[in-house]
Amino acid sequence: MRELIVTGAVMLALGLAGEALLRTAHVQYDASLYTGDPQRGWALRPGAKGWVMDEAKQYVRINRAGFRDCERRIEKPARTMRIAVLGNSWTEALQVPLESTFSAVMERELARCAVASGNRVEVLNFGTSGYSSAQELLTLRLEVWKYHPDIVVLAFYTARDVLNNVRAFNNAESPEQSPYFVYTNGRLVLDDSFRKLPELQPMQIRLQNLRETVSDHLLLFRTATAIVRHARERAARDTSAGKAAENGVDNFEKLIYYAPRQSSIEEAWRVTEGLIVAMRDEARGHGAAFRVVTLATRAQVLPDSAQRREFMRRLGVENLDYADMRLRALAVREGFPITILAKPLGDFAAMHHLFLNGFETKLGEGHWNELGHRLAGEQIAADLSAEVCGNGTPSLQHALASLPARAQ
Repeated sequence: MRELIVTGAVMLALGLAGEALLRTAHVQYDASLYTGDPQRGWALRPGAKGWVMDEAKQYVRINRAGFRDCERRIEKPARTMRIAVLGNSWTEALQVPLESTFSAVMERELARCAVASGNRVEVLNFGTSGYSSAQELLTLRLEVWKYHPDIVVLAFYTARDVLNNVRAFNNAESPEQSPYFVYTNGRLVLDDSFRKLPELQPMQIRLQNLRETVSDHLLLFRTATAIVRHARERAARDTSAGKAAENGVDNFEKLIYYAPRQSSIEEAWRVTEGLIVAMRDEARGHGAAFRVVTLATRAQVLPDSAQRREFMRRLGVENLDYADMRLRALAVREGFPITILAKPLGDFAAMHHLFLNGFETKLGEGHWNELGHRLAGEQIAADLSAEVCGNGTPSLQHALASLPARAQ
């Protein structure tokens, strides 16, 4: 018994010493912001907060509902138009301050034209890192509708969103933990086998949340957690690179710049298009408008036109628009509006010789910086202004007049 007490005291002392040493050395690791989710695989952890430093140092807070936004009432305020934005890490935007995300820019821009008639606009950001279209559809069904949005915007990052919809190409940290839809007898059916994973069982999720809560306060624990997480991310990148090499490229993202050359890529497109149409149908069923926005890829907004040409030469393509044009054709065929950001953002970057991606020494890499978000938010708001501010049909006034009494 005495030996156990001594051992425990020594371990506690070592732990306290390690914690003190890490804090004295100002060691920091990314906060853990996610938790297991039995319906979607993973989700942002309600109330999580902390520093993220992968691309740019940023203090991030997740709201009580579990998405990166300010706190929002579930009941929609009177004379308010709500816009729900679905997307992945480009929408979640951990790399920039919350007020600089394109969703926040949209809200400010649209508020300017709505305020004249005494109305308000709220843009709710449901973006989550690593999400596929399948997870975005499930988020729409499980989380979004209770906020009664008038417009649903799908922020679609073509370089990842198509391929993440099939297990073989998904480059998420845990692709087996992701839901997938597959065609069965001509219908999209959810493959929910991921729900049987041990880490998605209720007790395991509660334990994980407890561990994350402890790591929020103990740097030593957060360091150990971060080391494990980084190892998993590295393994996922290595696996993805190996699969990409099997398909003749060094990066899966390059496969969306030309027409599919393998049946598996065409199937990924087929599933993706089916999921987008399913979201359109969901929106119609709830009386909401639906719009797709294709987010410009890194290659499409390179400020050096010579670099863009060299990139296209190596790929053997004449332009970088295949995915955008395919989605535009889908929009025309299925009757929903689409905003394509590649040209306006790419033209701006080339004209002003400015990078819209990356931070400090890594310009041109990673996610959008604040300038990229500002330009995207302004362009999306401009395209939505007719629907929101009465510059066309439907207008905000028309939408408000048709709202149920409960919402007004």
